[in-house]
Amino acid sequence: MRQSGADHLLARELTEKGLRATRQRVALLRLLRGARNHPTVVELHHLLRAEQRRVSRKTVYEILDSFITSGLATRPTEGGEPSRYEPKSAPHDHARCRACGRLFDLPLAAPRRRLGASVPRGFHVEGVSVLLRGVCRDCRRAMPRDG
Repeated sequence: MRQSGADHLLARELTEKGLRATRQRVALLRLLRGARNHPTVVELHHLLRAEQRRVSRKTVYEILDSFITSGLATRPTEGGEPSRYEPKSAPHDHARCRACGRLFDLPLAAPRRRLGASVPRGFHVEGVSVLLRGVCRDCRRAMPRDG
């Protein structure tokens, strides 16, 4: 199977990050970067199986973990919530709707003020993640009003 120009670039990027550029990794990175939302493993597995019938969900988990470790992707969700993934991009924050579960990207606001807490002496901050929880406009409109 011949790689497209875009897949060739993805393969090179994987190699530069120290990962083998397997068909599954190249395809999954392409699918993740093409996603308009923050897909779950189940969603990514479904998309990848459309291209490669024999790929397992376990393989998708392992590839995503390697993407996170190498800095190609992030998991902007916390424990207890369904894991969602996104390609590594410019720093930004997130808002999650508790009703529908959608995850929204938010522009980064005042990075120094975001931390808001004292950092332990000697602790090197590598990043700050903010997740706002609430109800999105669409779900609020659909909720019954009291009184």
